[in-house]
Amino acid sequence: MYKYRRLKKKKTVLKNPIFWIIIIPILISTFYLLLKNKILPKNEKIHYISECDHIKFANAPILPSSKLNDPNEVQLVHALKNGLKKPFVTNDEFFIKIDSLKHKWVLVEVTENNFYQLKSLTHSQPYLIPEAVDLLNEIGFRFQKKLADKKKPLYRFRITSLLRTEEGQTRLSHRNGNATSHSAHLYGTTVDISYKNFYNIQNDTIEPSYDAIQALTKVLIELRQECKLLAVRERHQSCFHITVVVCRPEGNKKQTFSE
Repeated sequence: MYKYRRLKKKKTVLKNPIFWIIIIPILISTFYLLLKNKILPKNEKIHYISECDHIKFANAPILPSSKLNDPNEVQLVHALKNGLKKPFVTNDEFFIKIDSLKHKWVLVEVTENNFYQLKSLTHSQPYLIPEAVDLLNEIGFRFQKKLADKKKPLYRFRITSLLRTEEGQTRLSHRNGNATSHSAHLYGTTVDISYKNFYNIQNDTIEPSYDAIQALTKVLIELRQECKLLAVRERHQSCFHITVVVCRPEGNKKQTFSE
């Protein structure tokens, strides 16, 4: 008579605790990267994370700061260094030359994405230098991550002004007594981000948000400490006036100025 022996069940890999110790960190990292790639606009990469140390190699004078109090005169130094060599005099000149500048990658069109909206632009054109577009995406990614980390509703911030022509700047100066005639906006390096209202992604509404203001402010302070931007809070216009800091380490000597 044959004796039947109970077969031992083989221990599967899934029940091995060592397997999960190894695989869980990998799954978390993969999920984070997939989420990040989903949030980021297609074909738009963030260059600010690893490519250059702005504190050491900013190509115009800057020191780290935890305050958002960089006036237009200071931002103009970076705008002149890194932006258009010559501002557009008229709106007609802009429309004549913009296709050529886009082709040469001097200016990049700014379009709405998962991070931000463009408010109705009356005195500016939706174009910036490539580094400034990278900065906007970096601000947007950090902004939404801070909201998500605090389990707050997700918002998109709203852009109120970008590249201006001298004609547009003059018209704005007549309308707004606080607008200077020689603005950093003339060089494609500078953008205004509203803190008055934000776009609520879930509710599809434009609304004020204390949580969104706090998150945006903290992100801008972080980036200012990293010397990736210059910024000032313009209370009359309810916006942050921001100029990108360009970093080019090749053959660059660090310059600084006293704040």
